[in-house]
Amino acid sequence: MINLVAVGSASGAGEYYSQDNYYTTSELTEASEWFGQGAEALGLQGAVEEQAFVDVLSGKLPDGSEIPALHGEHRPGLDMTFSAPKSVSLLALVGKDDRIVGAFRDSVTATLGWAEKNLIEARVWDPAAKMQVAEKTGNMVAATFLHDVNRNNEPQLHVHAVIANATRASDGKWHAVHNDQLYRGQHLLGAIHNAELRARIEGLGYETTPARNPIDGAFEIKGVSREAIDAFSTRREEILEALAREERSSPRERELAALATRQAKNPEFSPEQRGAEWQVTAERVGFDGRVLIDAATERSTHRETVWSRVVEGARGIGAKGLAIAGAMGLTPKDGDPLVPERLGRLEPKAFAAAQAVASAARDLGEREAAFERNDLIRTALERGGPVTVKEIEGRIATLEEKGLLIGGERLMTTQSAVQLERRVIALAEAGRDSVQPLAQGNNLAANLQQAARDLSLRRLNAGQERAGIDVLESRDRVQLIQGGAGVGKSAALMPVAAMLKADGRSLFALAHAGRTARDFGAKLNVPASTVDSFLGKFKRILDGTASLEKVAEAKAALSGSVIMVDEASQIGNERLAKLIDLANGMNVARLILAGDTRQLPAIEAGKPFELLQKEGLATATITENLRAQSPQMKALNAAMEDRNLGRAFAVLKPNTVEVPFAKGPETAAKLWVKLPEGERDRTLLLASGRAMRTAANSAVQRERMTRGELDGEEQRLKVLDRVTITREGARQMKGYQDGRIVEFRTDLPSQSFGRGDRGVVRNAEDGKVELAMADGSVRQFRPDKLPRNLAHDAVSIYQQKNIGVFEGDRIRWTDNDRQRGLLNGDIAQIESIGRHSMTVLTRDGERHELGRLDPMIERLDLAYAINVHIAQGMTADSGIILMSEREKMLNSTQSFLVAVTRIADSATLVVDNVKALERDVARNIGGKTSALETAQSKPAIQLPVPEKTLDFDFGL
Repeated sequence: MINLVAVGSASGAGEYYSQDNYYTTSELTEASEWFGQGAEALGLQGAVEEQAFVDVLSGKLPDGSEIPALHGEHRPGLDMTFSAPKSVSLLALVGKDDRIVGAFRDSVTATLGWAEKNLIEARVWDPAAKMQVAEKTGNMVAATFLHDVNRNNEPQLHVHAVIANATRASDGKWHAVHNDQLYRGQHLLGAIHNAELRARIEGLGYETTPARNPIDGAFEIKGVSREAIDAFSTRREEILEALAREERSSPRERELAALATRQAKNPEFSPEQRGAEWQVTAERVGFDGRVLIDAATERSTHRETVWSRVVEGARGIGAKGLAIAGAMGLTPKDGDPLVPERLGRLEPKAFAAAQAVASAARDLGEREAAFERNDLIRTALERGGPVTVKEIEGRIATLEEKGLLIGGERLMTTQSAVQLERRVIALAEAGRDSVQPLAQGNNLAANLQQAARDLSLRRLNAGQERAGIDVLESRDRVQLIQGGAGVGKSAALMPVAAMLKADGRSLFALAHAGRTARDFGAKLNVPASTVDSFLGKFKRILDGTASLEKVAEAKAALSGSVIMVDEASQIGNERLAKLIDLANGMNVARLILAGDTRQLPAIEAGKPFELLQKEGLATATITENLRAQSPQMKALNAAMEDRNLGRAFAVLKPNTVEVPFAKGPETAAKLWVKLPEGERDRTLLLASGRAMRTAANSAVQRERMTRGELDGEEQRLKVLDRVTITREGARQMKGYQDGRIVEFRTDLPSQSFGRGDRGVVRNAEDGKVELAMADGSVRQFRPDKLPRNLAHDAVSIYQQKNIGVFEGDRIRWTDNDRQRGLLNGDIAQIESIGRHSMTVLTRDGERHELGRLDPMIERLDLAYAINVHIAQGMTADSGIILMSEREKMLNSTQSFLVAVTRIADSATLVVDNVKALERDVARNIGGKTSALETAQSKPAIQLPVPEKTLDFDFGL
């Protein structure tokens, strides 16, 4: 694991790191060492001397240069801490295998070398651009310190790599380090280090196995029991308990929890005393490292590794490659566009790298048409196997040469993703000038206005009227309607729908989410369904397997009809291609896509709604905001429309409440609860992330309990929280952690699982998941055997969590029960709780009784606070927006826009650091990537790789 934190002060760091070297085992090199080409250029080599270290952190370099202080204060640098897996520490420090310590230090050095060449940047003046730009410098000044205990005096091998805030740029001058890429690359560096360390550990004769939570390819040494690991991991448990109290887990949150729970290291314990204590604990849990060490040493003398054993008996290069891929949990398949080589053409290790990169590209490509090169490297390394970053980067370079991976230094895409986007455009272009107008004549505007009056709507504004006319007069099958939140896109389509129904046309209302589709259909008074459900009805038509009779039935149902799609920006490339293809093939009269390119996009890959607009497809634009009522909200919406975030935050300033992070949920809860009950129903409480939402819900519930608003005794429920995972990710072991629930969404006859079966993960290792089923049996599941060609999820994975509810609590559904009309995201209220059931009251006044065994009893959550994904499409008079600068990945222009544009009259912002939030929202636009845009950007640049690399043969 790698943790990154800013160094507080130069003098304090000098004393802490230089004097806190606890590693004293046998005859190894010094526990401190300078690292980096920058350090070498300054003559800093060998052991770290405290005064030189303090001077460098202070910005005073040995050559007389000084790093300019930003705003009068010099930032000393960053502490990048590399921590070994606990089993590795136990065998090195308790078992006394000094070889492991050397392997650990070498893996740290290799990882730092990669970071130095690829992530270290400085900001330099660009005369052409007339601004400062970031450039890679390829050099760092770092001091490394090897420690062997954590703050609970437990064995924990770790290295503090203190990266000084100094690097030499192309102008020959020393500059401060631009840290953005280091922070963004924290997980990537963790994956690189885990792969480097795992390779060296396996080279020593040990066998490794994925960790319980194998994030970034984390692993343990096989044979070290879970009991031994837990017995020496009380420090980790402290941090996890602190995180669990607030349901947090990001790297930044782990860092804060570590700081909050840290104790001072106890100087009274000598290394000898610690060693004696460790032996006592080891004996208590039955840990004897010598047995494992002796066996590993024997294997290493014969150059035997886990991978050499995997290929035993395999005849030929191809068979060996297949054996290794299988042991990695990968299932090579003929015709894989990212592995075009015939079986046997690649050496086993190269074949493993090829399969890892292909799997990673499929994984990332499900959600993004283009992805970060570094994310591809990280995800491929997470597949494990006998590969390090050298092999992965080599494979990526090969695919670039073949034109199968396309892009630049940062973003990449696949040839197949580019082809899919071209297909979407081609399908839409095929509908140009291919249909007759739905209505014509000089009276169209008057007819639309009359239809609006008949529906008791306000008069259509110019933009709405123009959109209606364009839809009716167009000769293009695909018609787009672009409009921001609150401009009345649905209202513009309601009189159009009324006129078409009066003419006898069939209409269909579609949307991505069931709740949105239902509401859209109700507005238009036409049949509604989700896009997925609609496409599912015509699956065989689309894949060409339907009989002539079924094709005729489909044409009878769809020919001449009009399909209207709301929130069209939430539909990705693959689904929109199918929808347009169906419309063309079935002679649909009009496919109307209404949405907003600036609101939340599709979960899956692509942004075709935006792409089609850029390609010049017929688009009606509605701009006048009808939702904003107050001067504040009109000014706020105008600022967002102008993309002026500074002005937007200035408008919010009088209604901004700045409080410490821990007080945010409580503050927002009190603001909401103190409102009169009628106003609460008209006030959204929006939280930026899952953890903030959970904390705010709990805080509101506590406030309501204090006020005596919640009745009866608390009812404890075990509810299911869906784990976000791609279809390719479900084929890997990473998601199957102990205690999680696996639900099968399709029949898997080869593994004897049927749709609806589910079990609790009891154990997961060696590519197999043990599931405790409801009938008491324990069954084995192989994720790598899941089919790769499904258009839907084969399994869903859930984390079970406990919540308490009372009579009067507000809840939302987290899944669908279409038969009862309970849709994901719908809000309801618990009306009563009995001994064996509870009664809920929906927003439309329907009551439902949920018994103990009702499936929806575990598919609900508190809903005082909701996030922006659930809120998109909602409208409220007022809103309280809870955000934190710590939720950096969630703070985007898009999510902020969706939050503020839900509100008509009054918005309040509760935040821990408003300046930092504004900066983050401005930097992170959000949105999706496009394969075509990536392919059309600058040509690929070969990233530098470390010159000094070890070529691990893994005994192959």
